[in-house]
Formats: sequence, structure tokens, C-alpha cells
Amino acid sequence: MPPEWLVKESITVLAPDGYANVIASSEPLDLEISVEKYATVQGELLRTEFPDFQELDFGQTTVFGDKTGFMRRYQWRAPDKGMVSQVQIYYAADGRGYTATATVPSGELSRYEQVLFEIIAGLQIIS
Repeated sequence: MPPEWLVKESITVLAPDGYANVIASSEPLDLEISVEKYATVQGELLRTEFPDFQELDFGQTTVFGDKTGFMRRYQWRAPDKGMVSQVQIYYAADGRGYTATATVPSGELSRYEQVLFEIIAGLQIIS
């Protein structure tokens, strides 16, 4: 890869019926960005981009195996689709930002919540 090019990666895990998914991704960051700053900036983006955004919970937790990161639970109104519930986890180190987002229509949350949390809890960063 040319030295000035950037690498972004993502993987998507889909429920068999298509109602729920988890997207895990990584992206290049400035080396100076802390995990707290990364999570804060991501939250600011959500607030400005998602209609009727409601943050339900945000705080520091263990993510991606054994990393100290942050988790945010929130809802928002998707155009023509109703309320959507999401959970995001964040980690940043060595010039990379890592995010995983679990998504489900809010009306289906009780059906998928446990398996979505199991998927997110099982994610690891292998270097």
C-alpha cells in the first residue's frame, strides 16, 4: 500500500432474519487521540446526525477482550423505519480507532439484546 494511503476495515455480522446486526470497524487516527476523546467525538457525531437521538447510557468499561474503553447505549428515529436501538463500544490506541455497533429496531430489542451483547463481548483486537 502506498505510504500516504489509509486503511479502514469493517466486518458485519447479521441475524438470520436481517433484523439485527453488529458492525465492527477500525480506522486510522492521529496518534494523540485518546480513547476518551475518540468516544466523545463519536457521540458528538451521533447527536448531530441522528434524528431524535437519545443517549441512554455512556461510560468506561472493558471492551475488545481486555481493553479499557467506552460503551454508549442510545436510540434514534430512522426515517421511515421508526426507533432504532444501538450499542457502541470504542477503543483507541497506536493510531487506530476501533468501534463496534450493535443495531436493532427498538421494538425487537428484547428479542436480540442478549445475543447482541454476547457478540460485542466476544470481539477482540488481535495484533
